[in-house]
Amino acid sequence: MALPFLCARHKQHVLCQPEQAIIDIQNSQLTGEALFKRYQFAQALPYLGTALESISLLAQMYKCVDKDQLIQITSLTECLYTTLHFLNEKSAAASALAHSIDLLYELFNEEQHGDLILTCITQLKKLALQPCAQLTEH
Repeated sequence: MALPFLCARHKQHVLCQPEQAIIDIQNSQLTGEALFKRYQFAQALPYLGTALESISLLAQMYKCVDKDQLIQITSLTECLYTTLHFLNEKSAAASALAHSIDLLYELFNEEQHGDLILTCITQLKKLALQPCAQLTEH
């Protein structure tokens, strides 16, 4: 990830207590999205970044995700990308987007959620092609 949002201690917490981490991820996502919808991008950034980095860690560690988690990764990536873009952190935005696309490719398994993963990847790739003015229309 372009901007590390989790310190080593919090990464360890996510990996050692995945059930609690899922609750924390949902809380961070809700807070971040609420701030995002009010165009408070600087305030939304740590919540969105923490949630995305945490869900990515869990996905990489356990090499399996359900449909809801795939949608969550995609949604968080879209919000984080847009947030970073509007904070004029375009390089970090592109890096976060690339990281999530790489993660989705890594999770790709044709037998389990393959079509959804490909749809998510396509959606994220299209995001990079949108003009700035359209980014907040999610």
